[in-house]
Amino acid sequence: MANKNYGNKLRELRLKAGYTQQVVADKLGLKNKSTLGSWEIGKSEPDADTFLKLCDIYEVKSFSYFRDNDHKQKTPPATQEEEKTDQQQRLLSIADRLSDEGFKKLLDQAELLELRHKK
Repeated sequence: MANKNYGNKLRELRLKAGYTQQVVADKLGLKNKSTLGSWEIGKSEPDADTFLKLCDIYEVKSFSYFRDNDHKQKTPPATQEEEKTDQQQRLLSIADRLSDEGFKKLLDQAELLELRHKK
């Protein structure tokens, strides 16, 4: 089972954006809204690529929104370099907790993002 808190946050973002489930499903190219509904009740979760699309649709700029209950960083970084270091540490922490299969998927997604967004 997926994380219910994660689903609640997805629902909260959709409502804040003023979208129906059908509108978001259409934007994602889903066949119907029931898939989105299952994510929002915590029954399942989107894959990494779809998650990134959702973040774009909902204009979420920081994944910390999905970590913190109050949707705020506890101590904002003083510089962009500190923020980057914090993000790198979080990514490594997540990678350490993944199964071998999950780690391979994370690596595949990271390489795909690198190709799309090279500096």
